[in-house]
Amino acid sequence: MKLLSFLTRKQAWLSPLEISNEFRLDGAKVSARTIHRWFSLLREKGGLVYYPYPRANVLGLADVLVTIHGLNDPRILGIVPFTASFNVECSLDRGEPFVRQGYWVPINAMGEFREFWRSAREIGILREVEFYSSRNTHFIFSPFEDMTTQEGSAVWTRTPNNSYFMTLIQKNFREPFEVRLQKPIIDAPLIVPLVVEHIWEYYSSRQVWQAVGQKHVNEVWRYTKGLRARDLRRPGAALHFLQDQWDQLMQNFEEVFIQPRVFFDWPSLKNSTFLSVIMHANSSKAMLEAASRISERSIVTALKPSIKLDGTFHVSCFLPSDQLAHVARIIGECHSDNTPPLIAIQDRAATLELFQPNFCKLDWGCFDPSSLSWTFDGQKYLEQAKKLKLDRGVRRNGAYSSGRYANASRRHTPSILSSKD
Repeated sequence: MKLLSFLTRKQAWLSPLEISNEFRLDGAKVSARTIHRWFSLLREKGGLVYYPYPRANVLGLADVLVTIHGLNDPRILGIVPFTASFNVECSLDRGEPFVRQGYWVPINAMGEFREFWRSAREIGILREVEFYSSRNTHFIFSPFEDMTTQEGSAVWTRTPNNSYFMTLIQKNFREPFEVRLQKPIIDAPLIVPLVVEHIWEYYSSRQVWQAVGQKHVNEVWRYTKGLRARDLRRPGAALHFLQDQWDQLMQNFEEVFIQPRVFFDWPSLKNSTFLSVIMHANSSKAMLEAASRISERSIVTALKPSIKLDGTFHVSCFLPSDQLAHVARIIGECHSDNTPPLIAIQDRAATLELFQPNFCKLDWGCFDPSSLSWTFDGQKYLEQAKKLKLDRGVRRNGAYSSGRYANASRRHTPSILSSKD
């Protein structure tokens, strides 16, 4: 756990050799071979995810959280290929279940995106839809070794020092924010598939190139400025080019990435739960104070600040269950609006039951390197939505309840929100 905590506090995506040069375990150096072995074991047994988390705005993508009430057909969630997260949640005020899905939407397609969901409502696929647009998501990681036990439980023993992340967030807030395709992407369009494939857990450049090639083998060369398709067919040329592009990207890490993201198999921890809230603070400073206090009771906290930094924000956190009351009090103390904060817990059983891979997948093939733009085929997505037929298991109140999902929802008490974006 000390190794994973170390990785969260480095503004880089490190190789085993680089980790070996910097990381010390109780004062002793750990070999690159041992680091590599640990990574392999953690991926196989612990669900380790370690990748550089990109700035969506640099890719020309807007971070949008969609909240869906009265979902009648979950297939609608897999139509638009710009998804970043998926959760089934339950509001604490009314006890009403809803689906919350994160999207990275091409900025020039926001109108079509909203129209898609409004049309889905009109044809009866859902009852109500809400949108929350934010700046890039930031993550605050408490030291894992202090928040977990060797027996596999989440635990809170003392207030962690998360000032590193607050400083990082403040630094990002001071920088100009604009959602548009920016210079690093324009100069090297191959960054788009590189970034997306690394998110989906491919570890080496060779694996990334294989994944890219397998998906769009005849199109990949279009992303490589200054090279012809035949140049990449030479033995080792494609891999060398990819590694060179990735190395250049890592040397200028913060131009494209916010921070490294380090996760493991959260649900395997006992005494753990997920919570989310949309709330309002008096200022961006008060917002950061609230997020900091929440993070001090949590293992990991995800912050989605409003675009205008007006104090409105969405927070999701994974925390020890016995810290839930503490976080609820913090929310009550920090919320400053006349309307109550929107607090929800994740229905873990329902989330796992309904989840499909295409509910949480960004298709880099929608990026056209020749025009340096994203393709958003709103008409195509809408036609697919119209073809959906409501399943026979739809309840009159609009909650999707066919098959195993209905049984799972009745068997399990809801837990709390998770954020995979």
